[in-house]
Amino acid sequence: MTTRERFLSIVHFEQPDYVPYWYAPGIGIAHIETVARWIAEEGYPSDYDSLVSFWGAEGYYGVGLHTGFVPDFPVERIDLGDGYVLIRQHKAETRELANNWDLYTMPEFRTYMFEDRRDWEEHMRPRLDPADPNRPKPTVPDAQPDQPLTVHCPSYIGTLRSWFGLDTVSYLMHDDPALIHEINRASTDLFLSQAWHVAERVQIDAITGWEDICYRGGMLLSPAAFREFCAPYYREVADFARQVGAAVVDVDCDGDVSEFVHCLWDCGVNMCHAFEPTHGGSDIRRIREELPRFIICGGLDKHAMVDPDPTTAIAEIDSKVPAMLKHGGYLPSIDHGLPPHCRYRPFWHFMNRIREHCGAPTAPFQEVGPPS
Repeated sequence: MTTRERFLSIVHFEQPDYVPYWYAPGIGIAHIETVARWIAEEGYPSDYDSLVSFWGAEGYYGVGLHTGFVPDFPVERIDLGDGYVLIRQHKAETRELANNWDLYTMPEFRTYMFEDRRDWEEHMRPRLDPADPNRPKPTVPDAQPDQPLTVHCPSYIGTLRSWFGLDTVSYLMHDDPALIHEINRASTDLFLSQAWHVAERVQIDAITGWEDICYRGGMLLSPAAFREFCAPYYREVADFARQVGAAVVDVDCDGDVSEFVHCLWDCGVNMCHAFEPTHGGSDIRRIREELPRFIICGGLDKHAMVDPDPTTAIAEIDSKVPAMLKHGGYLPSIDHGLPPHCRYRPFWHFMNRIREHCGAPTAPFQEVGPPS
């Protein structure tokens, strides 16, 4: 089987030749700083750029859609002289580490790009026009790839939170709900315009998205608010998926998604990835019982790699993966890329155990052998 055939077999709850470790969008395997420490201190034999191939991971083939602002808002980067930079874009001011791309810490969001309906009318809506002749068309491969081909759908709260800030979005839901709908309507129209261009030329296998609208206590908005402001547009995305024969709509979300996945399922979204288990929620075994046909990717705790003894990492796999594989519709993955305090040795045994349970062929890391 190709990766594409394997993926489609899994998401249809069929029996593939083996189940791969899945490299999910936005999740990664290990941070750049983590790999650098492994090389310097633990004898790691590879490098950051080879993470996916070295660990034998498989994943999507993404076709990028041009759904951003056209023209985009200029970005000004000011060196503050203390290891930090100030990034300005329209009304937004963000202070972050100068090398935050490599060493990620949470930026300080001082102000956000937009504030109100006036921003929408004057600055945002004109830049989200699907018919703008300056908006590029997606670059489509000449032949169907051997990986499942995906396009990215809008985020219906996550992006608004990035643009306006959570406080402002929360007030807008009450004070100007029509504005939330107008923005999500425009984002959906733009997505569909670009996605149909792809679907007319190749088979779309999956539609991926993100929200990141949960924290350790659950959703940042109520299920009722999600049903009002997000569900109608996710239904349109799911309807598009059915029309073009895409097997899944897969949404990435951090935090405790125990309630969120039910909201997704109710509006036609049939897959989610991350499932952070350390928040007390997002238990993939419980969610599997609640939603037997929902496709689950992730749920394996990255913190199991903190202990240099691999026993904890192996136990994390043994307690979850066999049961999830038996039911089907599961793609194993850590809940997020490994931070610097996670160790190479337990991760080797973690990945080795996954492949043993999944019946996967030998990967490069296994050919190298376990670290001492």
